[in-house]
Amino acid sequence: MKKIDCQPRCSPATADTRNDVPREAARESVLVIDDEINFLTLLRWFLSQRGYAVATASSADEALALLNRQSFKVALLDVRLGNVNGIDLLEQLIQCTPEIKVIMMTAYPTVASIKLAFDKGAVRYLTKPVDLPELAEAIRLVL
Repeated sequence: MKKIDCQPRCSPATADTRNDVPREAARESVLVIDDEINFLTLLRWFLSQRGYAVATASSADEALALLNRQSFKVALLDVRLGNVNGIDLLEQLIQCTPEIKVIMMTAYPTVASIKLAFDKGAVRYLTKPVDLPELAEAIRLVL
């Protein structure tokens, strides 16, 4: 995972056609970062149905590139992202966009990873399989 310049390079009115993300002022933006494509697809559908503008990334580099082009209110981030530690990416997300609210997700929770995630700036920590109503409520509460 490389570090990149974190300055957004687009205006809020533009759209990311690759992710079909309209950036309208009325829709809250959510970035979902997970290396499981089926899970990304599920969350894109679920959150879009609830009115969120959703972008997805299956790698840390892809997530940072998206963050470089636009801003997000919330990021849903897997703790184990392929060969990348999601906690390290959490730090970069918050460094790039201090106002972003990051919700960590994992199928392998440990007391140490929960503590570290909160110490590094996560606002919530959910275990997989994620309970979708709980996820929707977590996002609503952090916005």
